[in-house]
Amino acid sequence: MKFNDDIDDDNQADFVDKQFSKEEVAEKVLEQYDEEQTRIFYTYVMGGGGNDIHFGIYRDPTDGVKESANRTTEWMMTQMDMAKEITKDMHVLDVGSGHGGGSHAMAKKFGCKVTGINIGPGQNAMNVAKAKELGLGHLIDAVVGNINEPLPEEWTGKFDAIWSCEVLCHAGDKLALFKELYRCLKPGGAFVFSDICGADGADEKALKAFTDRNATTFMGRPSQYIEYIKDSGFTYVNWWDGSNHLERYFRDMIKQIDDNREEMKSKGITDQYLDNWHGSLSERAAIQNEKGVFAWGVFVARKPEVEGKRWT
Repeated sequence: MKFNDDIDDDNQADFVDKQFSKEEVAEKVLEQYDEEQTRIFYTYVMGGGGNDIHFGIYRDPTDGVKESANRTTEWMMTQMDMAKEITKDMHVLDVGSGHGGGSHAMAKKFGCKVTGINIGPGQNAMNVAKAKELGLGHLIDAVVGNINEPLPEEWTGKFDAIWSCEVLCHAGDKLALFKELYRCLKPGGAFVFSDICGADGADEKALKAFTDRNATTFMGRPSQYIEYIKDSGFTYVNWWDGSNHLERYFRDMIKQIDDNREEMKSKGITDQYLDNWHGSLSERAAIQNEKGVFAWGVFVARKPEVEGKRWT
């Protein structure tokens, strides 16, 4: 997939001073993540060459983006399995499945079937191709879909668990989406998700370094997500706060740009695109260090076994 001829490469996925309506954001998410060059960028800069394209949990001094992102996937799987034991006869929905790192990990660990819903056909193709390469093709599929629209009616009560990794920041109506996910989950099922948020008390202007580079409507807050969980009918289980890992991850993303600049340029990414990201990430890391305006972590919820009964 190439950039459209009428799009300036240097301005691709630059959303300076913009946040988008529910109707607009899907197109911007495609622009941010699914063009050929942006897929390459995220693979290098957040995936470290792998398919886990998300923020990371650091344990060892030598950890980089790839190792820390893998730890996040492992931690989310642990929390999901604690909320609902995942077995090989189960079916998990991966919301915003991206390059497929989470889908592959779940299928490999649990032997379960995983269906990804993701807006980018290019990312979906990468997901399915990698699953086949890993010998997991019989367990994984990915469908094109927009989380800002109702999910398929035939998905009602279909899934044993729902997983989402750093996608809900792109949802224009987060409560409406949570209600859709509740509908699609079997009674007793687990809902586990991570997301980048604004810290409680942070205003949108403080989050500018993020929103200028990411297709968002508004950034949720941890306290809001907990309320959305409850208001959509789920039983709230816990929120694991990993915000202290963010600054290091932002700085490691900068290092990935520095270390891989020439290779990314050889694959069609411009200096201007990389410089824009470099500046935004530097600003993001600095404001996180000074004011802690970003929050990030993992939320866990369950659908009650009995409708309307919060504790199961």
